[in-house]
Amino acid sequence: MTPLALPEDLAWPFNTDAEVLGDRLARGVPTAVMLVDLTGLDWPAIEPLVQLITSTAAEKDMVPVLVVARAEIVAVRRTGLPYDTLPDVAANAGLPDTMPGRDWPAYVARCRELLAAKWQPAAIVH
Repeated sequence: MTPLALPEDLAWPFNTDAEVLGDRLARGVPTAVMLVDLTGLDWPAIEPLVQLITSTAAEKDMVPVLVVARAEIVAVRRTGLPYDTLPDVAANAGLPDTMPGRDWPAYVARCRELLAAKWQPAAIVH
């Protein structure tokens, strides 16, 4: 017989009292994360997508995690959904390069890899 999973294991990467888990722990279902990449969009473009993201994730029995540029954090926090950030490529494009030879695209790609490793998503939506 397989031992029952601990609530902490089912909830990972969230705390067991996280609202986004819904009844997942009561059902004994492990958390499946859907990373939703919204980088490159500003809040007026993101806001109408929030309901679609939430309903799509619910249909798939997943928890959506919004990935946004750091500039959009305040508005995204108000949604109550979990989120993470990546550097704002467009905002940083015009800044002087204080480290000549730095590979900005490689840096951003590495940040994306680290996000995927952190959240271990079941799905990534762009």
